[in-house]
Amino acid sequence: MRPEYQGTVEDDAVKLRRIVFLVAASCLLLGLSTSAPAAPLLVDAAWLHAHLEDANLRVVDMASAPMDYRRGHIPGAVYLSVDDARIKVPAGGFRLPTAEEVARLVAGLGIGPDTHVVIYDDSGGLHAARLFFTLDVFGHRGVSLLDGGIQAWRQAKRPVTTEVPHVARTDYRPALQPERVASAEWVRDRLNDPTLALVDTRTPAEYAGKDVRSRRGGHIPGAINIDWEQNLRPDGTFKSADELRAMYTAQAVTPDKTVVTYCQTHHRAAHTYFVLRRLGYPRLVGYDRSWSEWGNRDDLPLAR
Repeated sequence: MRPEYQGTVEDDAVKLRRIVFLVAASCLLLGLSTSAPAAPLLVDAAWLHAHLEDANLRVVDMASAPMDYRRGHIPGAVYLSVDDARIKVPAGGFRLPTAEEVARLVAGLGIGPDTHVVIYDDSGGLHAARLFFTLDVFGHRGVSLLDGGIQAWRQAKRPVTTEVPHVARTDYRPALQPERVASAEWVRDRLNDPTLALVDTRTPAEYAGKDVRSRRGGHIPGAINIDWEQNLRPDGTFKSADELRAMYTAQAVTPDKTVVTYCQTHHRAAHTYFVLRRLGYPRLVGYDRSWSEWGNRDDLPLAR
């Protein structure tokens, strides 16, 4: 004769909670997750069109001229000038915003800590990459660029609108990742470090000191010149990851090194910063003040 069950409803609830806890703990130990996979750093028009209605999505238009945004933009996109993603310095060039400045900027765009931000522009990702760099330095994890920008979106015959969205301001609290940005002194003190790779993303003429845009011309000693435009195909889309990886590896810019990007103002360098982040380089640093600082300081070494 089968014995009668002596437990209670409360006993069953306790057992169920224990089972749930054990399953969750096992998933964590095995590295499993029930959350949706993270979006790629580079998305195409088809991907973005399919996700336009996502509740946690914020699309940012960084067209070179505000008028171009008003003439037509991706539905739901808010506008941001590239100069709002960086702060002008009286001595020349730009700097990263402070945490307080980033908080005001990002909150005004309706971006929260869990918002997936997709940025696009009309300049081959140049402006979009500068905002990517800013957000990356301040710890925002969900950021993507639209490959080919507004041109690729229009070419794919995706919808555009002139309607300007009204977004609610958020309470955004950025967290600076200091290891992702370098000062001139940090770079200077590591010039003889064989595990460091400096990537100068300016034109060959600037690198050689023939095109002088600061008080001094030339480049940081030991830097390798890879013009940022080499990241792109002729149509303004990014080269494949395999092509880019081969290009940088051939110049000894490899993932086992700490890679520092710079240009004149870390605008073009932000483009390469994005590319290397996409390729999974683990130790990536942006010299934010770049040649606008280095080229104007007589106490720093240079090469031609």
